[in-house]
Amino acid sequence: MLTVNFLLFVSLLFAPPAHPVHVALTSIEYRKENREFNVAFKIFWDDLEKVIAEKYNVGLKLEKPDENPEEKKFLDKYIGENFRFVVNGDREIRLVYDHKKLSETAIWLYFKGPWEGPVQKVYIYNTVMMDMYGDQTDLVIFKYGTFEKGMSLNTKHYEINLKL
Repeated sequence: MLTVNFLLFVSLLFAPPAHPVHVALTSIEYRKENREFNVAFKIFWDDLEKVIAEKYNVGLKLEKPDENPEEKKFLDKYIGENFRFVVNGDREIRLVYDHKKLSETAIWLYFKGPWEGPVQKVYIYNTVMMDMYGDQTDLVIFKYGTFEKGMSLNTKHYEINLKL
């Protein structure tokens, strides 16, 4: 129930027509049947375009069908520089871009990372969009089996250590 209320709150933050707050959502979930972690990022697409333009001098048009052919490269690069996920203290999960989905104001970026074996602890480093806005908040939901935890990150607190 906590997760449903949390997600409802987050969805209201992404409601049109404007976004007076700077917030992103990261969902990390282990899929036992696929033996992989699925990681999804929900970000305002105009903010993501802006940070990529400023960092890499590339103009992506994420909301248009005529996307930049190098879009995947720059989305991979940006997420790779701003998100790290380490399991059991020594194995970094290498995320691979899977696909994206657009809504009126936000973009969902979907990544996958293989994992086999039990998980005792995780380390998450997440500075997505924090290089653009000093008041950025990143909401993180981590789910592994029956373990589920929601956390809030910002420019002063952008790392998470969890013991399951």
